[in-house]
Amino acid sequence: MAEVDNLILGRIEHLCVRAAVLSKERRTRDGELLLREAKTLSRHMDDDGELVLMRYHRYLSDSFGVTFEIDHGDPELMFGGV
Repeated sequence: MAEVDNLILGRIEHLCVRAAVLSKERRTRDGELLLREAKTLSRHMDDDGELVLMRYHRYLSDSFGVTFEIDHGDPELMFGGV
């Protein structure tokens, strides 16, 4: 479970950093949307036994999703990009 917690914490941190950047760019509504997602994830971390869903954006991945697919070992995901 610690691996999932680290993943969620990393996502929360990323969302907060992006929200701060968007705020500096005067894109308040976009930043607020990211902060709402961060708050939702943090609430799920507080609730034991809850199901947490996080969208995976393969287009934003440095490896275009290949590393994720290899690490998770799901044969249905082993197609190496789009």
